[in-house]
Amino acid sequence: MIRRNTWILLVILAALIGFSFYLTNQKTKQQASATPTAGPTTLFSSAEGQPTDIKIESSTGTSVEMGRNDKGVWVLKAPTQADADQASVEAAATQVGALNVLGDVQLGLDVIGLDKPADTITITFTGGKTHKLTVGSVNPIQTGYYAQLDGGKTQIVDKPGLDALLTMLTNPPYVATATPAVTDTPIATATPETTPTPAEATPTTATVPVTETATKSP
Repeated sequence: MIRRNTWILLVILAALIGFSFYLTNQKTKQQASATPTAGPTTLFSSAEGQPTDIKIESSTGTSVEMGRNDKGVWVLKAPTQADADQASVEAAATQVGALNVLGDVQLGLDVIGLDKPADTITITFTGGKTHKLTVGSVNPIQTGYYAQLDGGKTQIVDKPGLDALLTMLTNPPYVATATPAVTDTPIATATPETTPTPAEATPTTATVPVTETATKSP
């Protein structure tokens, strides 16, 4: 028959084992919550489709917007309505789909510049959805911006990808105008003045004085 002290020891041992499992489980959860997302993931799913409108706004009031017209051609809507450079805007649309999330963070919005975002990017996709990405400060190691998609969790989005979009605020994708060819203007050549030929001297007819001959009277 098992003694009472043995039962007490077994109960204590079981409690210790259970507590040990609890601590291990909690440690694993804490490590998982503190570890950024393993490997970069794209910010937007391919199921969203392709961008049909991209609007970028700065907190300073500067904005640029590009959208497809009814013919599917990209045009500028802001800062002025104009034709857009198709290659530049297509590159921006491709960049939207390639934006990577480097990880998630849990920090105060005022600490990472998201209480008053520096920039806001609004994107409409062919799938019909419109998303708003607010952009805050750059992270300490300069790899990404702190950002929030549709007011959700705070994420770190890769810096090169966002920089490629934000530069359009200062360099809108206008159509490049052809530089007119420079035509050389012929230099007028001075015509040497013609020295007039002196007129030939006209011989002067000498006037022979007429001498009156006196006629003597006989």
